[in-house]
Amino acid sequence: MKYVISVSKTYKHRGKDINHRENTKKYWHIFYYEYDEINEVYVTHFDQVNWFTAMYYKLQKVKKIVLHCPQCNMDYWHFIKKRTQKAILNEECPTCFMKYKDILEELEIEDSYI
Repeated sequence: MKYVISVSKTYKHRGKDINHRENTKKYWHIFYYEYDEINEVYVTHFDQVNWFTAMYYKLQKVKKIVLHCPQCNMDYWHFIKKRTQKAILNEECPTCFMKYKDILEELEIEDSYI
């Protein structure tokens, strides 16, 4: 599955020391993460797309956040559509399958007893 992070209009040949002519065209590109099942990591890609596809992916963009699970003591990437507190708290840890909202409530209860 593609997790599109950015949609932008840039030159085909872009770089640090490239000077473009006046009438050089810009093209739509998407920057996305895709999960590699063989190596079990997220791989970044940058592809050129047409205008219609770029407008579609603009609506499908997601935010990448890193959430820490105190029970597992691990950090995990999550891709969410909206960066709101409700959406973040409804995500669940992939190893212990608990929502972060429940984990935070348990930590508050433990801290109140101490």
